[in-house]
Formats: sequence, structure tokens, C-alpha cells
Amino acid sequence: MAPTEPSAPDIGTDDLRFLLSLYETQSLTTSAAHLQLSMGAASRRLGRLRAAFGDELFVRSALLLMPTERMRALVPEIRRILLSVRELFANDTLDLATSQRSVKILSMDNGILTLLNDAIGHFYQSAPHATICVEPVDRGLFSKLREGDADMALFPVNDVPKDMRVLELYRTRRGILVRDGHPLLEVYAERGHLTLEDLARFRKVDISFSGAPRWGTASRIEAELTAGLQQTGFSMPYFLAVPYVVGQTDFTYTAPVITLQHFVRIPQFNLRMLPAPAELAEFAPRLIWHERTHTDPFLQWVRAIITDNCREAARQAGALL
Repeated sequence: MAPTEPSAPDIGTDDLRFLLSLYETQSLTTSAAHLQLSMGAASRRLGRLRAAFGDELFVRSALLLMPTERMRALVPEIRRILLSVRELFANDTLDLATSQRSVKILSMDNGILTLLNDAIGHFYQSAPHATICVEPVDRGLFSKLREGDADMALFPVNDVPKDMRVLELYRTRRGILVRDGHPLLEVYAERGHLTLEDLARFRKVDISFSGAPRWGTASRIEAELTAGLQQTGFSMPYFLAVPYVVGQTDFTYTAPVITLQHFVRIPQFNLRMLPAPAELAEFAPRLIWHERTHTDPFLQWVRAIITDNCREAARQAGALL
């Protein structure tokens, strides 16, 4: 009599959705709320899935649950399985190769550089006839998502209206951009850190765009903390023009390190990056969309490739907290 093969673990689509939600939100609390689970039930489900896969799947890092390498490897297959299940009950299947859909994304130019950049190639390889349309963020961000004038937005908000979904893409730290030879380089070399008072000696480049929402406790606290600290030497709404200004002045520019890493790699400007003072808040870019589009297969795919690629780019850059 031939030996029987060991039975596969009893894992259903709800379990796979739970794992995918954990991967995307990096929060057991948020995933439990999205899937209408109690914290106890969510914790027990994670424990059962860890045993089934023989891997931790997620490990604690500060306030986040970070996926293990095994979990990263499972994500594409989990998405494929869930998409196949969805197609069983859908009237129209998702055919990326022939799709002529247009996805409208609200973002600043910095978002194209740091969040969309690594997803663009994957998007057009899979959906060569589809289109990406990026428009600037303004005070109509939430109304545009609500009314269907935009499909998603890339913006670092904390609090959103109840009919919106928000996903933290990653958490990183801020740095200070200066020209080579800037006096702050010597201060940092001697002391090993910078203070807010150090920055106050120099004017700053300020990125300001009228009408963009300032939502969330973190941004308000930081604004109050730094109010009046540094005088503005140059103000504009364009992130990607910053190197042209910093490279010719003693102005400083404070931004997420992954943005500054792009700038310091441009040889013509000869720029340097320093760690920001500890008081400055961490930075967490977010992806926002309306509840109405949450189950749209095409937009789910777009959100997935943006999330996966920008997280991987930040991880490879050593920019994750």
C-alpha cells in the first residue's frame, strides 16, 4: 500500500486576505479592523498561519510588523490566488495585456521620483496599452477621489474621511540637504548630531503648494515645533528643483532621506546629506483611495505594484525605519 502524502494545512481565502492585509498595512490592529476581526481573533489567526507555513511571516520592528523573506516570496502567489478566485465570480476578467484603462493618480513631483518610479516599468510591461495620468495634489484631493475624478493619491496624511482607505507605504527618517563645504558639515563632524538651533542659523528652501491638505496630528505638531525656527530663503512648489537652489547657497532643505539620496547622486550639484535633528518627525508616505474603488481588480493591481515596488526600493536604499 502506497504511503499517503501529508495533508495540506487548512488555509482558506480569508486567511490569504488576512496575510495580504498584514503585508500592506504592517499593522495587526489595522488589518483586524479592515477585516472586522477582534484583536484576539487576529492574533490567533496569525499564530495558526505561522504554524502552517513554518515561518514567523512577520516580525516586530518598532510599531510595525515587517514581513520576513518567506512572506515577501509568498505575496505574488497569494495575489494570484485571490485574483483567480475573484475572477470565478466576476462578469469581466482582468486582462492586463489588452486593457486600455487609464489610472489617475494625485501626487507631487517628488512622489513620481520616490513612490511611482520603480512601479512604472512593471506597469507598462504588464499593461502596455493602459495609461497613467498624474495630477497635482490640491485642496480637492478627497472630493476628487470621492467623485471619481481621481483613482488614488500619494500624500503623507494621517487622518482621512471615513469613506476613504489609507495605506502607509513605509516609515522612514528625514535628512538635511546642504552643498559640499557647508558650515553644518563641520558642526556635524565635531558633535555627531545637529540640533534645531544649528538649523536656525541658516535659511531654508521651503516647498509650499497652496491648497494641499495638512491632515493629521504629526504634521501639526511638527509645524508648531519648527514655526519661526528657520527663515525661508527660497519658496517654490517643485521638489525636483531643490538641488539647483541648495547647490548655490547656504540654504538647507529638510526631506525624507530617500528623496535626498536621489539628489546627492546627481554629480553636477555636489550635495551632501546630514541626519536631521531628533525632534523632527518621522516621515510616512501614504496611498489613499475611496471605498468605492476598493474592490476594482485593475486598481487593486495598480495599488499592489506601487506598494511592492516603493517598499522594496526604500528597503534596498536602507531608508526604512
